[in-house]
Amino acid sequence: MEKAPDKIDRQIVAALRLDGRTPNKTLAKRLNISETTVAARIRSLIERNVMRVTVQRDIYALGYQFHGFADLYVFGRNVDDVADDASRVDGVLSVSLHLGSPDIMVGFGARDRRDLTRILNGELSNLPGVQRLDSYVALQIRKYESGYAALGAE
Repeated sequence: MEKAPDKIDRQIVAALRLDGRTPNKTLAKRLNISETTVAARIRSLIERNVMRVTVQRDIYALGYQFHGFADLYVFGRNVDDVADDASRVDGVLSVSLHLGSPDIMVGFGARDRRDLTRILNGELSNLPGVQRLDSYVALQIRKYESGYAALGAE
């Protein structure tokens, strides 16, 4: 049985969420443990899929003007197949399957209005099996926290 993260593990994760480039030496001082212990704990957290070191990109800095979601309602086709097709559309950032309605939620970024139209009306709404599409485009993002994810889970 896997060991649950303890207080020190949680403190390491919290510190790295604030600044993923914090040196082990700084973490060791802050937590009053050795640098070797910090390195071993980080390695263990990664191996146990409690934490993963990643790079995040700012969608606005990459040229996306719009960030939004599309709810896909599927009929007459396997939901998994529709989700796989949706994940291949350029500009799609996330695809999640749901129990209940909608069947699939798609997160996307669009570079301009033409790109927004292409994603929603040209590609997602025309996927085989998509019976209905409801879309939501963010006017302003007040909080965007992506520090949690299902690591290695399906």
